[in-house]
Amino acid sequence: MKVLLVNNRLKASTEVMAKDIANSLIKRDISVVIDEGNGYIDNIDLVIVLGGDGTILRAARQYAYENTPILGVNMGTVGFLSTIELNEFYHYLERIITGDYILDARMLLDVMIYKNGQLYKNNICLNEVVIKSKNHKMINFDVEIGGDKQNSYKGDGLLVATPTGSTAYSLSCGGPIADPDLEVFIITPMAPHLITQKPFILSATKEIVINNFIAGEAIISMDGQIAFELDASFSIHIKKSEHQVLLVDLKQKPFFSNLEARLGRNGVT
Repeated sequence: MKVLLVNNRLKASTEVMAKDIANSLIKRDISVVIDEGNGYIDNIDLVIVLGGDGTILRAARQYAYENTPILGVNMGTVGFLSTIELNEFYHYLERIITGDYILDARMLLDVMIYKNGQLYKNNICLNEVVIKSKNHKMINFDVEIGGDKQNSYKGDGLLVATPTGSTAYSLSCGGPIADPDLEVFIITPMAPHLITQKPFILSATKEIVINNFIAGEAIISMDGQIAFELDASFSIHIKKSEHQVLLVDLKQKPFFSNLEARLGRNGVT
């Protein structure tokens, strides 16, 4: 068994814990690699992430292509994507080693960014894609769903979230909470000029195209960690990825059973 330990390199406490866990696993004849930020590491059986949701999002984008299970150990604040808290790790250690857990498959977004009709960037993300104004000016753009033009939007921007991301930025912008077992898009206009443009839920079988950017400076952000500037030469294509993130679930608690507690931890009431 080969385990990759990923920690938040901006927090010394996660680095200390990573070394402690590495020593415990090595004593059990488990091969351990600590992520040093040098790129993808091959032949990993399990990724253990020490940190908050942001650290898990980074690991998810990197290792989802290989269907590598990811165990989140919360050392952040909210911990929506974590299955256990730091003080519970050694209690569950034997189950982690023996694989005595279930895998919670989460939908990913495939985001293709075209510039002048040519593919410019291709990324996956777990939570959301955000297209928004870079400054105080409103931006204009069109949205196509399944090849049909739906609306022209004018405002601060637009957010397309997965059910996993429905409790993150999308929720702060007024979007609904969705069961993560669903495969849908949550589309939320951000401060739209027309108050009739409200959040809605769309089947993930469709493809979303966002184009015809007019006026103002815009950026696209994925999971709040990858960002590019946009202009009229760009078009954004969003669809459900063929890959999934496999989150290790040791407790098997229903999603909505601890939702209120997690939202409260983030100051949401």
